[in-house]
Amino acid sequence: MIKKIKDSLKYIKIKDIAKIFIFIIILIPSLIYKLYLKIINKKLYLICEDPNEACDNGYHLFKYIRTYHKKDNFYYAINPKAKDYKKVKKYGNIIKFGSLKHWIYYLSATKNISTHKYGNPNPPLFYVLHVYLNLFNNRIFLQHGITKDDSKWMYYKNTKFNTVVCAAKDEYEYIKKNFGYPKGSVKYLGFPRFDNLKKNKTNNKQIVIMPTWRNWLGRDTNNKQIDFKNEMYYQKYNSLLNNTKLNNYLNKNNIILYFFPHRNMQKYKNYFKQTKNIKIVTNQDIDIQDLIIKSALMITDYSSVAMDFAYMKKPVLYYQFDQKQYRKNQLQQGYFSYEKNGFGKIYKNENNLVKEIINICENNYKVEEKYLNRIEKFFELNDNQNSKRVYEMIIKGEKHE
Repeated sequence: MIKKIKDSLKYIKIKDIAKIFIFIIILIPSLIYKLYLKIINKKLYLICEDPNEACDNGYHLFKYIRTYHKKDNFYYAINPKAKDYKKVKKYGNIIKFGSLKHWIYYLSATKNISTHKYGNPNPPLFYVLHVYLNLFNNRIFLQHGITKDDSKWMYYKNTKFNTVVCAAKDEYEYIKKNFGYPKGSVKYLGFPRFDNLKKNKTNNKQIVIMPTWRNWLGRDTNNKQIDFKNEMYYQKYNSLLNNTKLNNYLNKNNIILYFFPHRNMQKYKNYFKQTKNIKIVTNQDIDIQDLIIKSALMITDYSSVAMDFAYMKKPVLYYQFDQKQYRKNQLQQGYFSYEKNGFGKIYKNENNLVKEIINICENNYKVEEKYLNRIEKFFELNDNQNSKRVYEMIIKGEKHE
């Protein structure tokens, strides 16, 4: 435990220490408000994602509830300066993320619902409260990607989530069996954002590359000097984006390729150069779900975003040039094997990958039968009722296991 506390402390800043005093001041009023809500038999639910976003499972669940169950007491916490603020504000019941009201509502809520582990006013403080002291653990974790690897950070001992929502049957079985959650805590309901994927307004002149992050280049590097241009990640993706054969094909056929790095890698955006047909974008430039819905082909590496794409039964390719390094330094394989369960072909060689990209485009983005079969097997729930199931679980406590 001492080692875990030390690991957590390295992310704490001076401003985080000041939040302890806010917690002390706000605790009593929050408990009084919580008692008041109990006396008048009124429940309070708080939803959030990343403080600066409203585009994931939290937003789509909130949108559903405020559209069809407006009388229920649900609120959404977001930074007013976020680009998505206006989008979610129109549904009402908005709270400024990090405000005193956010603190009070978080501490007095019946359920706190988030797509992220850090869905609270101050992650370092609440990590101690939730995980080490087991306090205020009324949290529902919607996730922001299907869990497919042995994600140790998500073990119950490291999160103490009250409920975890899954979007695939194999995922549900794996987490339930291996992650240490109490019986009934893991639910197979589907992701609320998947409802929106059913729109599937594909543009055959648009494809996307969406690699995941590397922890040796992402968040864990705050105090390290990285020679990014000498990293394999940069060299491989930069070479791919500048591949002559690929660029000629894109230009000739008026196809736009979007390169969308993981949020933890977007600080390196300017290392990559845009062209007429290749756009380097981040979550500040474009709505990620809109990008996924409109794109006709996805190239990724290990990202679970491929599962959103497969949910729409569109072609996926995996570019895994650093598989051994990724498995050693980031996430060990869980139940999901790219060779046996993946939704598309795996490539380590750039030229072979480019040939297959062109081949898929030329064949009108057709998905091979064996991959369609894998998709159908993986998603036993494949409909537009995901938000409804999650809502009913929250409100009525219905069992969906």
